[in-house]
Amino acid sequence: MQVSFSSDELSILKRPLGLLIEDSRVSRDILEHLLKDARLVISVGDATTERLIALGFVPDIQIVDGRERRGLRAEIKHMHKSEVRCRNPAGTVSKDAIDAIRKALTLDKPVRVYVDGEEDLLGLVVLKLAPDGSTILYGQPLEGIVLLRVDEEIKSRLKHLLSKLPI
Repeated sequence: MQVSFSSDELSILKRPLGLLIEDSRVSRDILEHLLKDARLVISVGDATTERLIALGFVPDIQIVDGRERRGLRAEIKHMHKSEVRCRNPAGTVSKDAIDAIRKALTLDKPVRVYVDGEEDLLGLVVLKLAPDGSTILYGQPLEGIVLLRVDEEIKSRLKHLLSKLPI
């Protein structure tokens, strides 16, 4: 079972859903300040995960697919205790991916979720499953990193998309 989204729904997700930190401003100091109270830090995307690790932040959950802007990339430095694998076809959210993220939330951190397919839409799953107070970081292509706090406000704003997920 998998869920796909209309082009109108996808256009909502192409805009930053949280705070956009421009590439030139992403630094250890800024991230320390913004992440200090995060319950969990969850990265979605290879480039974002790699950048966080390079700056000294190891996300609690790292969701990667071995690709960057549709091209293959080198594997990210091994910075996790546990790993979970799943399949998730491009442009969808699969039950397998939902189950993998649900499992990752229960394992000893840090956890890397390896996606065979595409991880782009899996931030929605994290938003629905992660505890309030968590922070999701994902890349905004050619612009920077988006920081999204998990709380009732963002869940309410995106409820029409989140309600499509079989969770």
